Amino acid sequence: MRSLLIVLSLFFALPVFADDVPPATKTFIDKVAVANKFEIDTSQLALKYGQAADVKSFAQQMITDHTTAGQDFRAALAEAKIEPPSDSLDVTHTAKYAKLRVFTTEKGFDTAYVDEQLSAHQEAVTLFKDYSANGPTPALKAFATKTLPVLEHHLMMVESLRKQVPKS
Repeated sequence: MRSLLIVLSLFFALPVFADDVPPATKTFIDKVAVANKFEIDTSQLALKYGQAADVKSFAQQMITDHTTAGQDFRAALAEAKIEPPSDSLDVTHTAKYAKLRVFTTEKGFDTAYVDEQLSAHQEAVTLFKDYSANGPTPALKAFATKTLPVLEHHLMMVESLRKQVPKS
């Protein structure tokens, strides 16, 4: 009987596998993981290739805030007993990153980076609003609700920055 209790307690302590995660949660998790990595990776490029001080300052804040968001995301996944996804970009974001890194001229980098950040934050705000209102997994719903105001602030910042950076 004691060994059965031990086995059962170990079973309930294990992370949930993808088959046990509601589809809306799986979609949210996958999109958050990719978006957060994309924000950090492209912002590291901006620190290296960006020209305007405002762009570099924004990039540094994105790295700081999205690193924190990534830690909060992993904590929410652990609380929900869901195994975290791989830390990699999907095909679409890999192509966007490569385009920004390889094909953007030094002179046009700031504009391309800000445009990518604007698009990424518009998508993130929509994703987090929806999940904070309708998400089926409580720990991730709380994470979305907590993170949404930060993303909305980032969106306002990048919209303002977009007005300052010359269009290419």
